[in-house]
Amino acid sequence: MSVISGKAYWAHVVVPNTRWNSDGVWSIDVYDMDEKSLATLKEDGLILKNKGDVRGDFIHLKSNVRNENSGQLNKAPDLLDAQKRPMLDTDIRVGHGSTVNVRYKPYTWDNQFGKGRGAELKATQVVELILFERDNDDEDFEVVADGYSADNTDEDISLAS
Repeated sequence: MSVISGKAYWAHVVVPNTRWNSDGVWSIDVYDMDEKSLATLKEDGLILKNKGDVRGDFIHLKSNVRNENSGQLNKAPDLLDAQKRPMLDTDIRVGHGSTVNVRYKPYTWDNQFGKGRGAELKATQVVELILFERDNDDEDFEVVADGYSADNTDEDISLAS
């Protein structure tokens, strides 16, 4: 297993991301890494990505919630604070720019799309937490008193014919 240090982006380390996989995937992008971390990635044969955004060069680490071969549930990656204590509060979201140490296990993959190296997320240690907060875009709206209400579930909703 290997450990790298850097900044977190798109950290799905508390609640798995189900956008592309209905079972869910724990994942994190790590960017702004020190030279030691970059050397570790190179030793493990991992290739950095760069999408031309604020992350610059980054590595994507992930772990599926369910084992693709057996169908069994995988153990969730550990989430620790700076003192190596488990972070059990599921309301905490690790936000963009949080400083993290990440442990992963490199692996080789080979499928119909080709072959390569990947990294299975095993644990994340949060050194400096920046809480992830959703934009409250709904603050731009005003209440429309006579408009549709989701609380009116017993009303008939007419459908266009």
